[in-house]
Amino acid sequence: MKTYGSEPGAPESVQVGISELVVSEGNDTLKSYGLGSCLAIALYDPGVAVGGLAHTMLPDGDAAENSDLKPGKYVDTAIRALLRRMVERGATYTDVEAKIAGGSDMFQFESFGEGVGKRNAVAAREELEKLGVPLVAEDVGGSHGRTVEFTPETGTLLIKGNEDIGVTEL
Repeated sequence: MKTYGSEPGAPESVQVGISELVVSEGNDTLKSYGLGSCLAIALYDPGVAVGGLAHTMLPDGDAAENSDLKPGKYVDTAIRALLRRMVERGATYTDVEAKIAGGSDMFQFESFGEGVGKRNAVAAREELEKLGVPLVAEDVGGSHGRTVEFTPETGTLLIKGNEDIGVTEL
């Protein structure tokens, strides 16, 4: 995890890299750059301003060996790890909401079957439903990259695409 300096008193900006997850309280801004087929998963409890962001690569950690060593790499294990860490910091499990972004199919390889981006989005929807966490917004699919900025205090997820796509707020 990398942090970048800013003006005194300004909210902290925290970079969430590939296969990482970060939980924060307050007005920090959690950022993930260069989402292609990767999926950003933002969870937050609006009542206590606790939230987290994961930059996941692959859908199914339960099928992978040692997924517990890097839970942010996989959609399913990242969601569970974010929830655990958020509850430890004061979130109420039943109040947590989710937003997702990314999951593009940047490249087409017929030999690999359905694109990993689409599989990541499907895995997130399934895991969230299984855990009873409402998915309140999403910006997934397509063939373009994204950068996201998440503010746990407000639950705001900004998605930035290229100049043709612009900025979307979820």
